[in-house]
Amino acid sequence: MKLKSFGCSFIFGNNLKDNDRDGKYATPSRLTWPALLAQECNFDYTCYANPGSGNLRILESILTHAAAGERDLFVIGWTWIDRFDYTDLSDKWRTILPVDNNQLAQTYYKELHSQYRDKLSTLIYIKTAIDTLNHYRIPFMMTFMDELIFETKWHTTPAVTSTQDFIRPYMTTFEGNTFLDWSRKNNYEISPTLHPLEQAHKSAAKLMIKEIRKSL
Repeated sequence: MKLKSFGCSFIFGNNLKDNDRDGKYATPSRLTWPALLAQECNFDYTCYANPGSGNLRILESILTHAAAGERDLFVIGWTWIDRFDYTDLSDKWRTILPVDNNQLAQTYYKELHSQYRDKLSTLIYIKTAIDTLNHYRIPFMMTFMDELIFETKWHTTPAVTSTQDFIRPYMTTFEGNTFLDWSRKNNYEISPTLHPLEQAHKSAAKLMIKEIRKSL
């Protein structure tokens, strides 16, 4: 069996020892918690995460691999909701990030961006992934980085809350926290770019092994 991982830099493994700490990130790390889980379960491991990607790009990758019909284990880490994915004229993926300083990003975050759209669209992406994986009977485990996915005080409608209720049972946390917040609470070393380092991933793998077995 193969374990396939999907997500952003936290699944790809930015800043880990086997992935250039200077920021080049040429290949996915083998020291991330999904990679360590695969090793523990004696599964082949392939990482399809992309540093800096948004949730639409993550969904597209999940749907592509689900359509192949192979019953692999999918480990998914949804990223922050305020990243905006699009494709250029050659169908190459691009992502606008809040930290970008170019004119396109400034226009997007000033004129088009809203928390309601971010929240609703991300919830729809996650529900689509869940429905698709269940349809193909593909085992999976999902985590998330952005607690705004489940925020209900602001920018909320029945469309949001009903979809939150739908996806909540499928989401796995790190003892009630996101991976980053859990790493902070446990005083694990974190890089200057806010990526938990080796010890956090080792401990996370130990924590998640029971969840993986449930998925199987």
